[in-house]
Amino acid sequence: MMKKNTLKAGLLAIVASTALLTAGVSAGENNHGSHDGKNGHHQMKGERAGHNDMRKMFRGLDLTDEQKTEMKALFSAHRDEMKQDRPSKEARAAQKQQMLDFITTTNFSEADVKQALAAKQEARQQKAVGIIKLQNQAYQLLTPEQQEKFKQRFAKHHKR
Repeated sequence: MMKKNTLKAGLLAIVASTALLTAGVSAGENNHGSHDGKNGHHQMKGERAGHNDMRKMFRGLDLTDEQKTEMKALFSAHRDEMKQDRPSKEARAAQKQQMLDFITTTNFSEADVKQALAAKQEARQQKAVGIIKLQNQAYQLLTPEQQEKFKQRFAKHHKR
């Protein structure tokens, strides 16, 4: 009987130490591997965070003052448009509640879930189309030399 209790105690000690070790490693990763943009990761911060990446795409192309003004107006108009198209706080809360309802319901309906996810995917796709359209409009403001330099930088950046 003593041997059985010792075995249980040993297994319990191993499980407990593994749990503590895992928690410690996870905490260390959260502090040191944060996605704050400094380690090649992107986290949107501030009002214009999504546009900062686009602005970086056009840096170093020696834009004229007129091009800078036109791009600034283009980005500003797009930002205003995105604000208008953003779902209200209530609509976002309703989407979250709908997902919770899907998870917690006793009568799961795969068709309803697929319909809700298709709507979310359509909204994401429309946003992506808008961003690419904005990038195209900004690209069209460049001179042929700037466009070539942009293509080279884009290719170099996306090889990483």
